[in-house]
Amino acid sequence: MDLHRHTATSSAPDGDRARSSAGPSELSLLTYADLAEECKIALARANSPQKKQAWGNLLTLIEEIRGTGRTDAWDPTSGPSWDLVSLRIEGFQGATVPFSFQFDPTPGVTILHGPNGSGKSSISDGIRTALSGRSDWWAAVTPANARSGKSPLWEKVNCARDAEESTVEVVLMRGDESLRLTARIGKDGQVSNFDSLREVSGGEAASFEISETSWHYAVESHPPVFSYADVERRVQQHEDLQRYIENLLALGGCFDHLERRVEEISSSATASRKRLAAALKGAKERVARVDAHFFELEPQHHLPDVSWSEDVRDVRVWLTENGLTEVGATLPEVTAAGIERLAASLRDVDRDLELVLGDVPTVHHRLAVHLTSLHSEVEQVANSGYICPVCDSEVSDWVKRLADNLANVAETAPRRNAANASLKALRGAIEIIPTVLDIVSGLEEFDESLLDSLRSEYAALLAAFEAYGEQPIAPVVTGFLSIRAELSGEAWKSLSSKAIELSDISAQWRRGRRATLELYIAAWEQEHEEAESAPLWEATRKSIGELEDRLRTGRTVRFEGKAGVQVERLLKDAGIVLESVNLKRTRAEISVQGADGNKLELAMLSAGQRNAFLLAPLFATTGSGPFNFLILDDPVHSFDEIRVDRLAAVVSDLAKVRRVIVLTHDERLKEHLLARSQVCDAWVVSRDGIRGEISVEKTDELWRVLIKDAESVWQFSPKVSSTGYLSEVQIIRGLLRQALDDALRQCVVRYSLYSGENVAKSLGLLDEAMTTVKRLDVAKQIISLDPALPHPVDKARQACGHHVAKWNSAAHGGEEVKADLKLEIRAGLDACSTLGEWDF
Repeated sequence: MDLHRHTATSSAPDGDRARSSAGPSELSLLTYADLAEECKIALARANSPQKKQAWGNLLTLIEEIRGTGRTDAWDPTSGPSWDLVSLRIEGFQGATVPFSFQFDPTPGVTILHGPNGSGKSSISDGIRTALSGRSDWWAAVTPANARSGKSPLWEKVNCARDAEESTVEVVLMRGDESLRLTARIGKDGQVSNFDSLREVSGGEAASFEISETSWHYAVESHPPVFSYADVERRVQQHEDLQRYIENLLALGGCFDHLERRVEEISSSATASRKRLAAALKGAKERVARVDAHFFELEPQHHLPDVSWSEDVRDVRVWLTENGLTEVGATLPEVTAAGIERLAASLRDVDRDLELVLGDVPTVHHRLAVHLTSLHSEVEQVANSGYICPVCDSEVSDWVKRLADNLANVAETAPRRNAANASLKALRGAIEIIPTVLDIVSGLEEFDESLLDSLRSEYAALLAAFEAYGEQPIAPVVTGFLSIRAELSGEAWKSLSSKAIELSDISAQWRRGRRATLELYIAAWEQEHEEAESAPLWEATRKSIGELEDRLRTGRTVRFEGKAGVQVERLLKDAGIVLESVNLKRTRAEISVQGADGNKLELAMLSAGQRNAFLLAPLFATTGSGPFNFLILDDPVHSFDEIRVDRLAAVVSDLAKVRRVIVLTHDERLKEHLLARSQVCDAWVVSRDGIRGEISVEKTDELWRVLIKDAESVWQFSPKVSSTGYLSEVQIIRGLLRQALDDALRQCVVRYSLYSGENVAKSLGLLDEAMTTVKRLDVAKQIISLDPALPHPVDKARQACGHHVAKWNSAAHGGEEVKADLKLEIRAGLDACSTLGEWDF
């Protein structure tokens, strides 16, 4: 019998458990400092200005992200690792009735043993869901669902039968702080709410948004729960295996965030560049239409073509270089010929009116125009009557007399006709007046009252034309004389000259071009800076792809070495060796050598070997994450006896520095773990299928096993040979001493959990005592109870009495005269029962 296998071990100090102290071979989550260092190396190696600029740009972004991050934000993935303290599930999978369990958070093995359907997977899945806050598992893979038409046949139903909502909750501890994670799951099986609560000893509990930390990446990169059934079901294709392994490389949240930021910035810059190019294309098309319009108006006139560029550095300079600085709406053209035509028309009307209205012999001649007009109107009347409209007397033939008088002045008709023609020409010529006024309106150099006066005179003459036609009668003549007076001064010359200048076809053309460019100018001002950076960010995006490949390659080499060791430990007897791991972006290529030295396809592995092969990567990366525990659900699926023993050896080694919780129905694994593990507790899991109640009962504690071993030695050992390595007395007393130590340790752990003390600190104090007597003294100090109440340590002392010194001496090789060993065993049992079963 190996006495040393039962020796208690202390947990590693916090400094040894912090990921920050992990060596370079560890696959811990990448930090921004790591990424910055990789960028600096790549920048130093860059062999072209473009690559140097891209790597420099990436480094600047990393430093910017680091600088803008909240320095006071608490990240649960930083610092020492977390211990698992408790689990509570309700309405989850097979646990219809609320179930809770407290775990020993110190290094060692916890075995949860029970048949299929006893609720073991509900426990492991509950821990996984509470830690991750999601119903799926290690990879961001959306499984097929009923809505997709491919309803998954073997997916678990997370919300228990008849439950409206499921709740899973875990409590983690490290030092003086705890972390409570609670996930609530709806009827659809998806997590509907995920709460995180942090509490520091002596302080108030405070909730925080765990999604803003690296926790999700830590859970994916260092999965603390392994379920063979779940992993085997999801790892079916090369890309599944690639995702499984790449998650374990722990590129993590920093890299993902950096990659997303580069993609966002690059995509935004590219989109700006496209929008600016589209604006430029539209501007070209609109300017082309303006050019075609003016060229059609003046075929002999031509402006220099616009010099287009997709890389305009300064749009104002570009506008100046292309003569596109004139701003304003396109104006109707006013030419010198049009102004001269108006002046000539004014002169013609003035001359013809003088001939008609000037030096004539009688009043009939002077009024000929009016009389003619009156005669024309009378002819339109059906019955003109016999009352003269001039003298208002009764003249029966006044219309005939009017016609005779007109005949007498017929010689004036040519002059009247000429006056009519010149007035008609004037009516057309004055149309330029409102055009001139519109062009110069708003210019500071012209008084607006002058423009209003001209508009008024123009409107009056136009109204006279509308009322009386182009005849030299009084209202028309009055309107003409008024407009002539306005157009004869210097003011009109200035107005018309300015209008001619502003409506020059070249200016109009340039102004028309500029008017079509406003959309492009606005787009340039809004987009050019970002668009200009598009080539740099595209190069930066390629650089981050190179960085990802470099990180993946480097970490794959480390992973390959670690995983190779674990494959050898689990499969060496079968001659299976991991030769290489080649991880690409969409697939994983694994090279495995068989016992004959030839390459072995993964499909050639047996079910048990495949299980071992999937476990190896997990074991290879366990020590890098923020979890000081590991849950293994059915890890010996299809294992033979040798594989069970090899797995037990690996688990026992892992359990030296963390708590390993094994859920299994396999009696072989339980036996091997109990035999190999220095600290191990076992529990039987059962479930009432009707009520949905999961129960957990502890099997024999280690101290009880040790007492039974002592009883067996006392009962069945032969006469002790003088040449034997250990005497019967030494063996029994050594077992009793270790049983008392284990019971004392369990008592301290239970009290620390009950009182909220730091378990690792309590056990550290206990392990500093080198003798059993001193350990009892220290334990009494740690277990601080009301002096008026009985104390478990005192009760244990009373039970074992003076035997303690003999047990301690025997455990260190001391010789003792054979005494009443049966009595000593009874004393040890009483002392251990008191410590191991004390109810706080």
